[in-house]
Amino acid sequence: MKNIVLIGMPACGKSTIGYRLSPKINYPFIDVDKYLEEKESRIISDIFVKEGEEHFRELETKYLKEVSKRQGVIISTGGGAVKKKENIDILKKNGIIIFLNRAIENILEENHENRPLLQNIENLWKLYDERIKLYRKYADIIIKNDDDMNVIVERIITVLKGKL
Repeated sequence: MKNIVLIGMPACGKSTIGYRLSPKINYPFIDVDKYLEEKESRIISDIFVKEGEEHFRELETKYLKEVSKRQGVIISTGGGAVKKKENIDILKKNGIIIFLNRAIENILEENHENRPLLQNIENLWKLYDERIKLYRKYADIIIKNDDDMNVIVERIITVLKGKL
């Protein structure tokens, strides 16, 4: 059974959509950021402040390896997981990668209090410019997140028919 891997910018809907998709296709849902926080017994913003982004990215890769060994799960990655090709290679071994493409204007409306790299609008645009090509490059499927979450979930189910 293939995994379903959700990639995209922070606040593009990966966790919400993954959570709603899970019971519809009977796949367990794993939010890698939450998984990492549980395993490390601390929040990501603390890791960034105390040890920096590079250390966080190493931990992210470690836990992506763990969760991607499972079969038939939905994996929501952190927004920056695409920055390391190693992460994509790990996830593609047994996964279908879906890029949830949400308009940057909609992302700007979200609360970014617990997201250390998104504390100002300029930084969000910079991240978007850095990552958008990677999301498109690595995606097996691109889903535009421009509607009600339940509609997006149904779109994903339709596109996945016959691929799992």
